Amino acid sequence: MEGGSSEIRGICTLEDLKVELETPGVVIVHALPCQLTPPWFREHKDIIPHDALICVTAKGLYLPTQQLMGHAILDALDRAEQPLAFLSGPSFAEEIMKGNPTTLVVASDDLFQAVRIQRMMSNFKTIRVFTSDDPVGVQLGGALKNPLAVGAGMVAGMGFGTNTLSAVVVRASHELRQLAAAMGGNPRTIDGLAGIGDLMLTCFSSQSRNQRCGQRLMKGETVEDIQKEYTVEGIPTADVAIIYGDMCGLELPIFRCVHALIHKKITPDEAVMSLMGRRSQYEMKNSPRNSRKISFS
Repeated sequence: MEGGSSEIRGICTLEDLKVELETPGVVIVHALPCQLTPPWFREHKDIIPHDALICVTAKGLYLPTQQLMGHAILDALDRAEQPLAFLSGPSFAEEIMKGNPTTLVVASDDLFQAVRIQRMMSNFKTIRVFTSDDPVGVQLGGALKNPLAVGAGMVAGMGFGTNTLSAVVVRASHELRQLAAAMGGNPRTIDGLAGIGDLMLTCFSSQSRNQRCGQRLMKGETVEDIQKEYTVEGIPTADVAIIYGDMCGLELPIFRCVHALIHKKITPDEAVMSLMGRRSQYEMKNSPRNSRKISFS
């Protein structure tokens, strides 16, 4: 897209890439899978302008280095700074292509960069984009919902219904908020599209590869056999989620149960007992309370 205009130049071949990237105010909307994203930027770093805005649509972690995608991209470019934005939210590609109304969020440290993507992507008919200045929270929500969706599939695979699945989704969002806060994000971001929105999408729909994987694991299939058919980001991401939790000193009981089930360290019955047998506690112990006293006299 040219600076100062709304002209979208579209998809170009690699042969044309160098010429297109010389366009003033260029925006790169990057939509490769997570594990291919940093290598692509490493390969093309010499032709990517330092002021180009890179909008990343991949929702996941870079597994070789256990990094958020933004950190991995900067390392790949060998730069301390680069305008980055992260587009996330509940959005199955098939439904977008059908024209189903879809809402997304785009986050950047520099809010005006997020606004640029918002204006470029919103069509006021089928796509509505909100902005955020919390790229850490948006990235964590988009990435760490994947192992939780595997867990949702496990719930279905165990034969449980909506009561159980709803409980898992709500409590899992609480764990996501804890992790986002501990890693420098805004926990309120998890209450929005990149958090609970994406979590609901992947946990409640069989369109989700992660959710289908969880169901198949509970029916006795192996991770290796499932991953021969399709990529399941939630499997390796579960390992990184535990590393993040340990680094931050967090319990994360649902994450840990999903991780243990994936690696067959516990049985499904043991997972249920582990979660349901936890000590009783207040649901929202850190929630603010209205301290204003009301007089009835």
